[in-house]
Amino acid sequence: MDNLDLQQILNRGIDNYQEKNYEQALEDFNQVISINPLFAKAYHYRGWIYRILEKKEEAIQNFQQAASLFKDREYRVLCEQLAELLESLFPSKLKKQQSSEINDDIYSEYRNLFWIDEDGNWYDDPPDYECDFYDIGDWEDYINQKLITIKNRLFKRLEKIEYLQIKREKNAQFDQRKLEDNGLPICNSHQDIAKLMKIRVKRLRFLAFSRNKSHYTCFKIPKKIGGDRHISAPMPFLKKAQLWILHNILEKIKIHDAAHGFILNHSIVTNAQPHIGKDIIINFDLKDFFPSISYPRVKGLFKSLGYSETASIIWGLLCTEPTLKQIELDGEIHSLRSWTERHLPQGAPSSPAITNLLCRRLDQRLTQMAQKYGFVYTRYADDLTFSASGNSLTNLSNIFNETGFIVKTEGFNLNQDKTRIMRKSQQQEVTGMIVNNKVNIPRETLKRFRATLYQIEKEGLIGKHWGNSKNQELMVSLEGFANFVFMVNPEKGSQFRDQVKRIKHKYYCQSKTRRSIISQEILNQSNIIGLIYAELNRLYCKNGKRRCYLMQTYGKPCLQELTEENLLEFLTDLKSHVENSPFLDSNFIRVLDFVNRLSLTPNHLRQYLIKTYGKQSLLQIKTEELKNFYSLFKKTPSNRFLWF
Repeated sequence: MDNLDLQQILNRGIDNYQEKNYEQALEDFNQVISINPLFAKAYHYRGWIYRILEKKEEAIQNFQQAASLFKDREYRVLCEQLAELLESLFPSKLKKQQSSEINDDIYSEYRNLFWIDEDGNWYDDPPDYECDFYDIGDWEDYINQKLITIKNRLFKRLEKIEYLQIKREKNAQFDQRKLEDNGLPICNSHQDIAKLMKIRVKRLRFLAFSRNKSHYTCFKIPKKIGGDRHISAPMPFLKKAQLWILHNILEKIKIHDAAHGFILNHSIVTNAQPHIGKDIIINFDLKDFFPSISYPRVKGLFKSLGYSETASIIWGLLCTEPTLKQIELDGEIHSLRSWTERHLPQGAPSSPAITNLLCRRLDQRLTQMAQKYGFVYTRYADDLTFSASGNSLTNLSNIFNETGFIVKTEGFNLNQDKTRIMRKSQQQEVTGMIVNNKVNIPRETLKRFRATLYQIEKEGLIGKHWGNSKNQELMVSLEGFANFVFMVNPEKGSQFRDQVKRIKHKYYCQSKTRRSIISQEILNQSNIIGLIYAELNRLYCKNGKRRCYLMQTYGKPCLQELTEENLLEFLTDLKSHVENSPFLDSNFIRVLDFVNRLSLTPNHLRQYLIKTYGKQSLLQIKTEELKNFYSLFKKTPSNRFLWF
C-alpha cells in the first residue's frame, strides 16, 4: 500500500474523529500505524481518542511517540505538559498529602501566598501553617480548562508542523542536471554544505544566521575624488567560507566578455584597450554599486545555478552583511544593524565575482544595444564605458536614453554626477588610463608621483600625501599606485616599486596602522528588545497583554518577529507612555517591588483592586489610593488572605 492510500485512510479516520465516531476512527488509525509505524499524525489523533476513552497510559504513550517522530521542540513540551495534566486528572480524589507531588507549574495560580511577618522574614512559612485553598471540583475544572488550552495549542502546532514539512520538502528541491552541467558541488542541506566546507554545522549556522554577532571589521579608506569608502572585511572564519564559495562555485560560472573587473588575465588595461583612438568616449558610473545588491538578489543567483532554496539561503547569508541604519534614540543618533535587510559587502572576497555574475544580463543588454548603434561597450566593476567613431556619433542620444532605461530595469541606478563625455580633442580617460593614441598613464601624474616619492624618501612621511591618502593610509596608496604603473609600463613601474620598498623599510614604524577602524557601538535586535522589555517592566505589562497587543497591532505574537521599523515604533510608543504616566514615580516602583515580593497572582491582585477601588490595574488608581494600598499591605501582611 502506497502513501496515497495511507493518507486516504488517515483522512477517513480524522473525519470519523471529528464526527465523534471514535471506534471507527481508532480502527483507521490502527490500520495506518500497522502499515507505517512512522506516521506521526496517526499517533497524535489516536492519543486524543484514548484520552476521550480515559485510557491514560495509552494516550500518553501515543503523544510521546508522536513527539519523537515529529522532532519538534514545542510539540514535545506541550505533550509533556499534557502528560502531567492527565496524571493529575484521572485520579478520582485528590488528597492533601499528595498535593506536593503535583507539578508546581500546573497549579501555580493556586499556590500558598508566602507568609510575611513584621520582622522582614518574608519567605519563611511557619512549620504548622496549612491552608486548604481548593476543593476537588475547582481543581478538576482548572485541569479541564488547561487540557482544552493545551489541546488547542497542540492542534495548532500540528498544522504548523505540516506546513513546515511541506515547505522543507519544497526547499530541498534542486536542479541536479544544472549543477552537474556547471561543474558545481552538489550540496543542498546544512549537513552537506558543512561537510564540504569542512566545518561543523553549528559553526555554519553561527556564520549564516547569527544576528547579534558581527562577522565583519568595518573601516574607511579615502576615495580619489574625496570622501570615504566604507570597507567591510570579513573575520577569518567567514572569510574562509567566502573563499570556498568563490573557488568552488562562483569562479566556475562563465561571465560576460564585456566584464573586466576582478577577473584573471583582465585588468583596467584590458578594459581601456577597446576604446583606444575613438572619436568619443562616454563613461557612466553605477551608484552605490555594492550596497545596492540586496540579499534576495544574491540568494536568487545561487538558486538560478540549480541549488535548493535551503542551500541558496545559506550561500546568500554567508555572502552578505546586515545593512546599517541611522536611528534616533533619546535625542542621540545611533547605528542599528538591521535584521531584515542585507546587502553585498565591499571587502568580502566573494563580492566582486557575485557582482560580475549578477551583471551578466546587464552586460548582455548593453552590449547588444551598443552594437546596434555602432558603439563598443566594456564594464569594470561599476564603471560603464561606451566609445565610437564616425557616423555612429549620431546615435549619442540613443545611448544615453537606453542606457539609463536598461540600468534601471536591471536594478541599478546611474550616478549622474559622474557621467562624462570625452571627445578626441580632449584627454580621454578610461578607468584611469589615457586612451587617445595608446593605453598610458597621464604624464603629469607620473611626474607628480616621482616628486612625491623623492620628497618622502628625503624628509619622511609626516605631512605628505598622495591623492586623498595621508598619514596611516599613505603607504598603502603609494604601493598601490606603483603596482598600477608596473602593470601599464613594467619598466617605469619597477623603478617606482623599488623606491616605495626603500621608503617602507626606512619609515616602517610610521606606516604600521593602515586602517581607520569604525569603532562606533552598533545596536542590534537584542539591544532594542532589551530596551522594550525595560519599558514594559516599568509599565507592569505582563506577557499575555504584550502578546495580545502585538497581535492586534502588528499581527505577530512576539518581539523577535517584528521588523526594526515596528520595534522602533513600539519602543517610541512605550517611552512616550512611560514619560506621560503620573504613576511611574518612586512610590509606584516601591509598590511594584513589594507586590512582587508578596507573590500575589494577577487574579488575586485584580480581584482586590476591583473590590476596593473599582479598577483592574495599579496603573489606573490614583496616587493617594496607591499610597493607601501600599500602607495597608505593609501594616497587615498576615491578614491579606482575608481580602480575596
